[in-house]
Amino acid sequence: MIVANKGSLWRNRPFVLLWCGTILSALADSAFFLVLSWFIVDVTGSETMLGTTLISMSIPRLLFMLIGGVVADRWSRKWIMFSSILARGFILSAFGLSLLWGNEGWLPFSAYAVAIFFGTVDAFFWPARSSVLPFLVNRDQLAPANSMMEISQQISMVLGPLVSALLIRSSHYPLMFFILALAFFAGAVFIFALRLQQAASDKGLQTTASSRSYFKDLFSGIRFTFSVPILSIIFCTSLFTNMTFSGPINMGLPLLVKSLGWDGSAYSSLSITLGIGTIAGGIITGLLNGFRGRFLLLPFFLAIMGLAVSSLYFMQHLSLGFAAMATIGLMLSITNIPFITYIQTIVPSAMLGRVMSLLSLMSLGLGPVSYAICSFVLEHKLATPAVIMLIGGIGLAMISMSLWVFRTVRQMEQHPAWARTEKVPESHSLSS
Repeated sequence: MIVANKGSLWRNRPFVLLWCGTILSALADSAFFLVLSWFIVDVTGSETMLGTTLISMSIPRLLFMLIGGVVADRWSRKWIMFSSILARGFILSAFGLSLLWGNEGWLPFSAYAVAIFFGTVDAFFWPARSSVLPFLVNRDQLAPANSMMEISQQISMVLGPLVSALLIRSSHYPLMFFILALAFFAGAVFIFALRLQQAASDKGLQTTASSRSYFKDLFSGIRFTFSVPILSIIFCTSLFTNMTFSGPINMGLPLLVKSLGWDGSAYSSLSITLGIGTIAGGIITGLLNGFRGRFLLLPFFLAIMGLAVSSLYFMQHLSLGFAAMATIGLMLSITNIPFITYIQTIVPSAMLGRVMSLLSLMSLGLGPVSYAICSFVLEHKLATPAVIMLIGGIGLAMISMSLWVFRTVRQMEQHPAWARTEKVPESHSLSS
């Protein structure tokens, strides 16, 4: 396994290339999501179409993310990430052309098509990206490395809304999607530049794996995950967090902003504030070594995030929205990074792709259920966007506080692999 020197992570060339490629693709991801959401709200004004488009993007993640984990355990994570980023660039280029040369009658079809294709290729990216770090850095550097990767994601959440705000002002949607496609192409160049050697032992593992059924590998990863009590609890928490957070924030916030009479710049500013909070949380978590030894605080931090989501119900001025979004971002990083580092540490490397794909499924892929519920509630006027965020935030806070009931959570840092401090041996390498 190729590992970093004892010095700075920035001396590790593969890590730097991965970080640069990730930040560019994440920047394009963030801006694309905001531009697409605002495009649908602005052009169609349809709450139903916004919800169904988000569902169309999330369903392929649900279908393919677990398979993506098996692929990540069998094949080169580098080429999986490269192909996914490159494909997203082509998808946005095609969408821009469809807006430039098509007519309004094709709008729903083209929006749904880009959402479906984008979600499909994105499903293969996250398991590969989430499982690659233990092959690049020493075990004792996983927390700061995860913090840096989280910061790269959150820098994109600051710059993405800023870029999207500038693009939205142009009111030329085809140009917007062409520019975002270029960002994906640039990110793919950095991933392509990775030059990593493959150990003979890894080749043997891949040869053996290729003779097995994908479904056998898939179910063996699921069985392993739910045979470990602490992993089951973390993953179920991630599922319920996604259910109570993704729909209310991603659907409720732009609709609430619109209902208050604010424009796309206000929506982008709130998203930028969320990114600033997550960057601050990433820095704090990295400085505190991933809150190692302080994991009992994590449910409390997650509950604070839920209360911050609920506080958006009372938003009448941007100042309250800024405070709430900054708090949400801060708590998001402070809870995500320690849990990811913990999973990467205690899970065997041969299972890591499948386990991380299951985590990605819980945190990203099951968004359709949350979107569908929110879309149904909004369409039938059962609740306003503000009420949806109030209920979702309270639900998240209650789920978080219940984690202290489980002795497995209270004793999670006693896991032998987590307590062990020796470094990963350098006799293996990451396939290229």
